[in-house]
Amino acid sequence: MSTAIENAPVQTQTQNTTNRVANSNRRSQNETVLSDIEIAARVLAIRSSWDVNERLQRRRAADERFENLLDALQLTESAA
Repeated sequence: MSTAIENAPVQTQTQNTTNRVANSNRRSQNETVLSDIEIAARVLAIRSSWDVNERLQRRRAADERFENLLDALQLTESAA
């Protein structure tokens, strides 16, 4: 009968730990938020370092991933 009373401190401690971790994660995520302009500037800086061959390879890979995505979506749609 005393198990509910004995478990109460453990549950409270677990809840406190969970809340502390959740708040910690929220703070760390908020500290690294970038604006769309900052992201675009970083993307442009990275892309400017690519030579023509690398750009072509990346474009082909992106096109292939897009085709695969469309195929997967069609399969999912036809299965539903």
